Amino acid sequence: MKKTPTTAPFIQLVLSLVILLSGGAMARAQTSSTRFGVIGDFGGDTTAERDVANLVKSWSPDFIVTVGDNNYPDGAASTIDANIGQYYHSFIYPYTGSYGAGATANRFFPCLGNHDWGDTYPNPTGAQPYFDYFTLPNNERYYDFVRGSVHFFAIDSDPNEPSGTSSTSTQGNWLKNKLAASTAKCSSFALLFGFRARLVHLDAVALSAMGRHGGALRARP
Repeated sequence: MKKTPTTAPFIQLVLSLVILLSGGAMARAQTSSTRFGVIGDFGGDTTAERDVANLVKSWSPDFIVTVGDNNYPDGAASTIDANIGQYYHSFIYPYTGSYGAGATANRFFPCLGNHDWGDTYPNPTGAQPYFDYFTLPNNERYYDFVRGSVHFFAIDSDPNEPSGTSSTSTQGNWLKNKLAASTAKCSSFALLFGFRARLVHLDAVALSAMGRHGGALRARP
């Protein structure tokens, strides 16, 4: 089996702050306000994670999206609640963990990173703890949802993704069809998020949302 590349934990604070601020600024520019947080490479049950979680929650976002690597080191069922639910249970519905009450409606929208797939390839069952823990739209690996004037698209760029990651794959065609049918054009934002993916406006050039990791060309709409 091949170990997939690891991600340096120290980027989590910078990533969380930069994307939350840029995402919030873009969303607030619309007629209807949508305030959301974006975090990534965060799930390690560390002091740094606690500090980021407290900061994000202090800004009272309507919901949170993640850009992967939610559960270090290898996406195990034994660590997922301590790595995620301990800090974000009040955003998760349904929440069945042990850290308090969950949300009354889901306000936590993660996407898969290599560590959520077990940090190994091939590993087709590696993300099962993630699927057992969350209840998400579509097939839970890639999905979309609308909040206010913003249409969000979560994608999975990991090589373990069974629907493929190329522009001509099942996932790629799903994304193209969803983008084409989206009403979030011109007057609204459509945001694409995923591990090594892109944060985009439908009428603009895609911007990298993963810091030094860059953007995956295969994730471009």
